[in-house]
Amino acid sequence: MARSENLPVLPQAVGEIMRLADDPNANQRELEKAFEQDPAMTAKILKVANSAYYGGANVPTIGRAISFLGMSAIRSLVVGISFQQMTMNKSESRRFDKIEFWQHSVATALACRVIAKLKVPAKGEELYCTGMLHDIGLLIFERFLPTEFDDAVDLSKRSGKSMIESEKEIMGYDHALVGGLLAEKWGLNELMTNGIRHHLDPKQDSHYYETTCVVGWANDIATLCGYPGPGVGRVIEEVALAKSIGLPPEQIPIIMQVVTQELEKVQSSFNISTAA
Repeated sequence: MARSENLPVLPQAVGEIMRLADDPNANQRELEKAFEQDPAMTAKILKVANSAYYGGANVPTIGRAISFLGMSAIRSLVVGISFQQMTMNKSESRRFDKIEFWQHSVATALACRVIAKLKVPAKGEELYCTGMLHDIGLLIFERFLPTEFDDAVDLSKRSGKSMIESEKEIMGYDHALVGGLLAEKWGLNELMTNGIRHHLDPKQDSHYYETTCVVGWANDIATLCGYPGPGVGRVIEEVALAKSIGLPPEQIPIIMQVVTQELEKVQSSFNISTAA
């Protein structure tokens, strides 16, 4: 499973949109042409761009949406929509809760955006996308190794071991490693790839330590907000987390409130029901 050729391929149009969003020399017309390859994605982007989340603006064309939202925000929407489509497929796993997984991923993405404004403001949208995809390895497990994934969740719940420890014991590798391999295959930039691969241990990332730390902190914020991943989550102390980020402790509840409120808006825009 750790062999990257076994991993799913990113849809061609989505891959091209991601590449263009990373290219400072790309122009709007090139991005519009990429969207022309995927009418369904275009329709979804326009629906979200016209939603209450973005002020209910009148955005009739993808060109207007790009001008209105900007290329970075468009990339975030493409990642969000693609990710939603992947998570909504029927699961063979009995322990994978797709709604909980989606909520944890979006909460982490939103927390990335909030923390990035305080720490690395120029990287906010990249980190939003990274947060959205940080646990993509779990989606690979439930899709291709559902029995082993279930066994890992059961082991974590039964023994109190972390999900990472349980994955390594059952499968020999963890979802962060698999997520990093998938990010490489998809051609995501190095900041995003490293953030996915090392979010649980940013010290392993010597090139993008600062931004990978943001993803790790955001993952903790999502858990504090009541949106943990599968298995037994680690205990997170707000004071220790604030010290790690370099913020006053009273800032953590404020960030949590923003993330929770924004998550409700995103669920509404993407028509996600919290009902099982």
